[in-house]
Amino acid sequence: MHKYNKFFIFENLDKVRKISLGKFWGVDIVITSLVWLGPFLFFALHFVVNFLNLGLSLEQRLSQSLYFTIAVEITTVIHALGHIISGKIVKSPMDELLITALRDVNRYHGDQSQIKNTTHLGRALGGPVINIIVGVICIFLASSIPAGFWSNLNASMISVNLFFGLGGFLPIPSVDGVVIWREIKNLISKK
Repeated sequence: MHKYNKFFIFENLDKVRKISLGKFWGVDIVITSLVWLGPFLFFALHFVVNFLNLGLSLEQRLSQSLYFTIAVEITTVIHALGHIISGKIVKSPMDELLITALRDVNRYHGDQSQIKNTTHLGRALGGPVINIIVGVICIFLASSIPAGFWSNLNASMISVNLFFGLGGFLPIPSVDGVVIWREIKNLISKK
């Protein structure tokens, strides 16, 4: 166990090797050497939880776990893109996006206590808001996609994006909601 486990980070960020992938829109993109474990962990998690659904065959469980894993990986990229866009909008983007096996970490260098409340709020809203938007778009697309791979993936994209988006508003440590509700409270108390 290490101090990062409480933030749902599998790797010990003080010891794991980090690999720079370059920059995207001025943000350093860095992965850990264990990032490849992510899809396997999400697949296994979904497969185990799916045992609660007794009416599924092994083939259905495996295919649903695959769709879920693909949706999680796509949704994570969408979430990070939302934070990068919102950081650019409020003119205070993250310095580094650290991609770990289970989640991404937005890293800001320097003293963040001098940053305005509205800037913190804007940066935090980007990820959850874009996930909700993508989830709603996928809902509207659902009826026009014929049954098969793409409709199954779309169904997973709906649930995973809405989970990331709505879950991002929960005031749980290291989740965007902590920053969102803290900054809303600070803005209200200043009035």
